[in-house]
Amino acid sequence: MNRRDCLKSSVVLLAGAVASGCDGQGAGNGGSADVSSASGLSDREAMYDHGAPPIGTSGWTMPTGVLPGYPVLAQELDADVVVVGAGLAGSSLALHLAEAGISVAVLEARQPGWGASGRNAGHVLPTLKDVALFERFPDGGKAFLHLFREHHTITFDLARKHGIACDAVQSGYLHATSRASVFDKLKVKSVYWKEQQGQQVEWLEGADVEALTGSSYFSRGVLYRSGGRVNPYLLTNGMISAAVARGAGVFGGTEALSLARSGARWRVVTAQGAVVADRVVFCTNAYPTAIVPQFTNNFYPLTAYALSTKPLPRTALDIIMPSRATLSEEPVDLNPFVIDEHGRIITSSIPSVSRPDDAEWHFAKHLRWIHRTWPQTRDIKIELEHYWTGRVALRDIEFPGVFELERGVFGLMHFNAWGNLMAPLLGMALAGAMARDRMDQLPFPLETPVPVANPGKQELIIRKLMIPAARLGQRLGMI
Repeated sequence: MNRRDCLKSSVVLLAGAVASGCDGQGAGNGGSADVSSASGLSDREAMYDHGAPPIGTSGWTMPTGVLPGYPVLAQELDADVVVVGAGLAGSSLALHLAEAGISVAVLEARQPGWGASGRNAGHVLPTLKDVALFERFPDGGKAFLHLFREHHTITFDLARKHGIACDAVQSGYLHATSRASVFDKLKVKSVYWKEQQGQQVEWLEGADVEALTGSSYFSRGVLYRSGGRVNPYLLTNGMISAAVARGAGVFGGTEALSLARSGARWRVVTAQGAVVADRVVFCTNAYPTAIVPQFTNNFYPLTAYALSTKPLPRTALDIIMPSRATLSEEPVDLNPFVIDEHGRIITSSIPSVSRPDDAEWHFAKHLRWIHRTWPQTRDIKIELEHYWTGRVALRDIEFPGVFELERGVFGLMHFNAWGNLMAPLLGMALAGAMARDRMDQLPFPLETPVPVANPGKQELIIRKLMIPAARLGQRLGMI
């Protein structure tokens, strides 16, 4: 759900000129009101503004309902590893540790998949933003890039291996555009993934793009065949279930309240119990626990939203994205787009500051884009089903945070737009190093968390300036 860089490339020039009138007076989302009205939000608005509505509002829970939870920890346990947080990262870490015969206890303040892992856009993007950053790794990134090449389909592999029914479909990931200059840049970027990473990449134009999208609006596109979609809530819970089947202890409604040394080990205390372990790994992403201050201020929090439609009628399904590839519009992607196994459109963006809980207002913008892109749908009834928000944790670099606070205390978080792939991947890698007791063999460096100087910076730049400016620019045909 991180669209920061592509927005900056084409929106920053618009921001100063149009932010004061973002989205027009009729929409009720003027830029000056957005910047200053947060303190006046109602309790409901504040809940959505902080990415914390009930998980039952997430469209990803629709197929099954909110799944049965795990019990509260009400005793003192001994384990090799304590994992704090049961999202995609914590679930993968617990599963791979349990597979390696390591005893693991998972403590989740709510229930698995409650956070961003049950709220994100469902994209499985098989590329990374900034390959150049790997030059800073001790080995120049060789080990990690080899890992990525071998396991960039881990989302689909895990679902298949463990029989997880989570709509994990390798339907392809399409970067589509109507501009020749943008297409040329997309092709240049794709060469690395094709030639160095061995992925199946296709450069498409004209009728080939229209066949995939069902739209003549996009004239060009770069298709990554190994990408696709997933229901992240069901994937997370599926990995947790598989971990439990292999001996992991999982506890819901169990917030970690304190962390202290216990001889050469660590003791994590909860309201009704505790776990003593050799290692503790915090996988809390943008919903950090206060017991480790270093993980509360080392990222830029940003609220995002997603929405799902009711299942589309057959007439619409025949028109809209007949290939079912995941769609990203370039150079500015305000409508990241999938159609799931139930025939629902699921799309996402950044919510209005003044009306973060207004589902119909946000849906209207996406519906206008749908009608523009597929004009044949203007007479077809497309209805909103669910609207929800969640928190994103941005960093100054486009790579997750893998931290070591002190001996035995780690952090694995901040996955951004790549969480559905990178969180399971890094969870697997960290579990392997722990199982071998060879942390020096990790394919990425361990960092020390560093506080960011202005945690609200990206919220201001992206949510209050760029996104409203981009919406207006797209509406006016400027981008």
